[in-house]
Amino acid sequence: MSTNSNDPMAVAEAMMKERRDTVKSLSKVRDEKAAAQAKISELEMQEAEAYELALASGWAQSELKKMGFTRKTGPRRSKRNTDTSATVTAANDEGMSA
Repeated sequence: MSTNSNDPMAVAEAMMKERRDTVKSLSKVRDEKAAAQAKISELEMQEAEAYELALASGWAQSELKKMGFTRKTGPRRSKRNTDTSATVTAANDEGMSA
């Protein structure tokens, strides 16, 4: 930063412009990073779905592993059809007083 002015306000404004420009750059990089992370998350979900489809079409995990494909860590779909709903029973109100 070089300014030929003895005006303190002009010097201050020039200094602030440089500082604002660095924040603009930082903000742009942060936004690009967020977009890239969102795209990676989307691709990972598509990859997991494609892997499950490969299994459903008859490929064995061991075969897919030999080809370089592995299931990513995380929740797996259960092959069992279990009922996870909770059973609620009514409490007996006998003997209770208000």
